[in-house]
Amino acid sequence: MADIIAFRSNEVPKLNYDEIHILLSELGTQQGLRVFERVLFEVSDKLCQLEMAIYEKDMQNARRIAGSLKTLCPQVGLDSVCGVACQLIEVIDSGDLAIMPVICQRMVCLGEASLFQLAELPRVLADQ
Repeated sequence: MADIIAFRSNEVPKLNYDEIHILLSELGTQQGLRVFERVLFEVSDKLCQLEMAIYEKDMQNARRIAGSLKTLCPQVGLDSVCGVACQLIEVIDSGDLAIMPVICQRMVCLGEASLFQLAELPRVLADQ
């Protein structure tokens, strides 16, 4: 099993608000917020699965999960999480096992911060 060193990242997530507004305008606010709620759960679940796959050195599963995050995240404006998912896929493909836990932890920290920002979306929309 790989050792995962927990650290707090001060990296500020970058949400693509243009993409978020497009999605909300196409679906309507209520339906759009339901989509974001579902994505919150889906991304959170995938981040946990990814962390576990890395811990267990299951690179095939870790790559599959990172690929899912790479596809899912840009659809709801989580561009920075998508970028780290791409980095993780590159590291898995190169076989550099030493750096993988660090990138995974960065992705978890950034994903968590992004999810908290998305969770505030209904309040932000109400203030506009």
